[in-house]
Amino acid sequence: MLSELRAAKLDRRFELLDADGDGFITAADYDQTAAAVCEAFNYLEGSPQHERVHMTFLTMWEKLSRKMDGRHTGRISRDQFISSCTDSIIQREGGYDRNIRPVVDAVFDIIDADGNGVLDVDELATWFNAYGVCVDDAQRAFTELDRNGDGVLSRDEIHQAIEEYYTSDDPKARGNKIYGPLTVALPK
Repeated sequence: MLSELRAAKLDRRFELLDADGDGFITAADYDQTAAAVCEAFNYLEGSPQHERVHMTFLTMWEKLSRKMDGRHTGRISRDQFISSCTDSIIQREGGYDRNIRPVVDAVFDIIDADGNGVLDVDELATWFNAYGVCVDDAQRAFTELDRNGDGVLSRDEIHQAIEEYYTSDDPKARGNKIYGPLTVALPK
């Protein structure tokens, strides 16, 4: 059984993936998010970056739907999402590395707009904003996630945060804040 904290984190992730808010994750949601990411980063239609973003998001949708849409309906419900994440990421040893790490790497490469191998606060805020997370939440998350205080987020820091988001039941884990506020109160 999921703790209240883990359930709230998966709920928040579902909400962000359900871009149109209809209660299901679909290919259209992934396409809408890809378009928002392209717009946020000024990746113009027809540019290599625009094509890469759309192909990456299409691939992510195809993998997610194969894993979670057992009835092949073309949509994933909140219950299907939470159940699959629980089984394949939280409870399965190595689940993060197998199921989430490749996605994070692909997204990191997209949002590292200047290609320097790290994310600055503006890149993180732009990515968050494309997903519907406000800039203030992005800035607060950035401060939490910059564990070594060097003013940028490395790929390892992003992985650590997202792995904590999906797998940690520690209410003080820094990664809990990666996608903005949760519906449960976290200790200060």
